[in-house]
Amino acid sequence: MASSTERIRVKLPEKFDPNRHMAPLMKKITEAHGEGFEVDSIVDGYAVATRQVTVTEIRQNEKSKTQEVRLPRSVKPTDGEKMAVKLADQHGDGWEMTKFEPFLGKAVLTQLSPETARCRGAAALALGVKPWEVQVAPRRDGGFDLELPRTYMPSKHDSKLEEVATGVVGRDGWYVAVNAQKLTASIIPSAPPTFPGMIPTPMDSVVKFDHTKKETFKIPLGMKLPPAGETIGETFALDMNAGAHAQLGGISGGGKTVLLNCYLATWLAKGAELAIIDLPTKSADFEWCKEFVRPGGWGCASPAQSAVAIRLIMEEGERRSTYIKSHGFNDWKDLPKSAALKPLIVIVDELTGLFALEAVPKAGKDAPQLLKDMAADANRTNLFKEILKNGIKRVAAELRFTGVFLMLATQVASANTGIEPALRTNLHHKLLMGAKPTEGNRRLVFSDPDRVPLVPDNVRTDSGASRGVGSTEPEGDEPSVFKSYFATVTEYRAWLEKLGVPKTTQPEPTKAQMAQLEDAFETPEDQDDVATRRAAMKDPMANLMGDSGLDENGRPLKGAALAASQSRQLSNMGGRA
Repeated sequence: MASSTERIRVKLPEKFDPNRHMAPLMKKITEAHGEGFEVDSIVDGYAVATRQVTVTEIRQNEKSKTQEVRLPRSVKPTDGEKMAVKLADQHGDGWEMTKFEPFLGKAVLTQLSPETARCRGAAALALGVKPWEVQVAPRRDGGFDLELPRTYMPSKHDSKLEEVATGVVGRDGWYVAVNAQKLTASIIPSAPPTFPGMIPTPMDSVVKFDHTKKETFKIPLGMKLPPAGETIGETFALDMNAGAHAQLGGISGGGKTVLLNCYLATWLAKGAELAIIDLPTKSADFEWCKEFVRPGGWGCASPAQSAVAIRLIMEEGERRSTYIKSHGFNDWKDLPKSAALKPLIVIVDELTGLFALEAVPKAGKDAPQLLKDMAADANRTNLFKEILKNGIKRVAAELRFTGVFLMLATQVASANTGIEPALRTNLHHKLLMGAKPTEGNRRLVFSDPDRVPLVPDNVRTDSGASRGVGSTEPEGDEPSVFKSYFATVTEYRAWLEKLGVPKTTQPEPTKAQMAQLEDAFETPEDQDDVATRRAAMKDPMANLMGDSGLDENGRPLKGAALAASQSRQLSNMGGRA
């Protein structure tokens, strides 16, 4: 395509005033020489005017497939879209306007593949600019390199660029790497990030706890989902200096117990004391570490034992509070190293079952004695459950300044199954195990579920990668998806024994401690009356049943508890037969 710049000189009258006479001058030039001229300068009594007859190619680079073209002087900045269409039509074959500089009178055309053109258009839409304000070039790996406009803002545009990468030009796993200072970006092809089938608990080194060093408060529990393009993620750790208490929810088989074992074993390895409260039917999960609890720290055999265990923890908290104040402080973290206290870790599992009240049968004045005893048993059990519930609430609210750390775990987290909103407020770290939690689960565990990322589909549908996966909303860190460490209980026990973690010969509350709690709710006359009445009842199975009719304190069992105990005795006898 030919090009020319036409220049003319017009002699001006002596009294020519540009402010008054420019319009008549332009009319005269148009009449004499045609349209399209513009006055460039007025020098020594002459007006110099030029015009470009047509859009003209002046340089072409075959290697980079670019062309630089001249624009008519009449082209304005607002003519960008019109010129882009016009130039694309004139040149065809994928040539697109990639730079538009009307003040310099030029534009640049680049021959783009359909994929590159689509990426450029989508990126421009995401960035809110014209297509020629974004430069896009294909990468060897199938992705694209971008030059961003000056209006780029990470907080405003990054998520939109990610959508372009995964939903427009690529697929799940593709990601965007941005250099905001240089205004460059790359859309990089990659497989979606995932987890290995199993991540072993690191046991090669242990950082002993020191309340004067914040880094020793961190409890590593697994690995965060790796960033896009990476295979290894950051360590997932709870910062117990940022918050003392945690809530752990999940579905059956979601990996809740595996994470609890890692949590308590790591604390024990760091030098902490341990207490565990659980349902009798579920406590087998923690039998492996029963010897490692503090004296009286095992509250799993019965509701009464759970109530005593939480009372002993409260007494320990009160003792610690007095000790801390005697040193002139209100927080155990302020104590000098020479007066340090050991962390006390309290694990409460199956909270829903522990808090669920027994149904109390209606037993009026004329009801059979057995029914009255069953009602009395249910009321007594419910009283122990209320003691446990109130004790846990007090620990969460009052003892975080004494070095007591509470971990509450449950399969169902709702207001009517134990974890009331007031209690959840005092639980700083929120964890939800399972790759496929319901939206209801998430809203009942997390304070702001919309900020907590979902487990990606590629992880959810992979049986190996999804095992032990959860989401977390921790205090002092960003919400994330993680996979918990794994070790067998045999490996944990061997690790703790190798470290010389102390054991106890009295993990359960003593009989005296148990009796002290039960006696608080009965007068001696009531106890004697029940015992006398029980002794007078004719029981033809007494010789056969032996001690099955007595509780752990030697007192007669009653109602459903007696029936259950005798049923077990008969089952054992049947097995021996």
